[in-house]
This record gives sequence, structure tokens and C-alpha cells, in this order.
Amino acid sequence: MAKLTQGTSLFWIKDATTVVKVAATNISGISAQRDSIETTDLEANAKTYVAGLMSPGSAQFTIQFDPTSTAHRDLHAAYVAGTNLKWALGWSDGTAAPTAAAGEFTLPDTRSFLSFEGYVQDVSFDFSLNSVVTSQVSIQVSGMPVLTPKE
Repeated sequence: MAKLTQGTSLFWIKDATTVVKVAATNISGISAQRDSIETTDLEANAKTYVAGLMSPGSAQFTIQFDPTSTAHRDLHAAYVAGTNLKWALGWSDGTAAPTAAAGEFTLPDTRSFLSFEGYVQDVSFDFSLNSVVTSQVSIQVSGMPVLTPKE
């Protein structure tokens, strides 16, 4: 059955034991596209390929940036520092938040998660007329995202 987006939560590990929740208005692009390795020989009349390495992309999410929010300031500080972070996206099929120990997530089995590593590549600010200040945040994913279904 399809899952609603309403109720989705994004988390990251600030230090070894602190999990920060990000209130995003949209999240997209958590992926790792597989490269193609050409194997065509000179006798072929069409190219042939085999699967290569995964090439992680950039995940994006939008937040309503508030400079008085500790979570937003910490996210911006991680961007400035270029720190590689652990991320977990909790699906709407549960509400339990992950915990962290020794810099690793402990994911509750009552909710599906998509977890990945990556650094904050960009935090851009949008000061549009008749709106709240938003930030488009880009995360360069590193490695393959891991899907952990709800049990």
C-alpha cells in the first residue's frame, strides 16, 4: 500500500548521541544511480554494458529557516564545517524517532527508515515577497542509502 508523505520526519546525528529532527516541507533526490560500464567489442552491432559502481546523488530538502532555532543553527554550522553526517528519513508508517549511540543510529522497528550518510553541500536562503524565509538544503549522499522496512 502506498505511504503518505504527511508524517515523514528527517533526522541527523549531531554528535555521538544527539539526534536532531529537521522539520522539512519537502524532501527529494535521496538516490544513488548505478554507473554503466561499456563492454562492446568490435564485432557488435549494438553497445553492451554491465552494471558499475553506484554514484550517489544530492538529496534536497526545504526548511523554513529560523535563526533562533538551535536545530537550524546546528545544521548551518555543519554546512560551514563540511562535516559528514548520518541521516535517517522516517516514513509516515510510524512516529518513533531514532536514537544514537557512538555516532550510529538505532532505528525503531515500528517505523520504516531510509538512512544514508552525506555532508551538507549547500544551504541557500530565499527571501521572497509575502512569504517566510526558506532554505533549500542540499546533501551530497555518500555511499548507498539503506532502506529499513517497518517490521
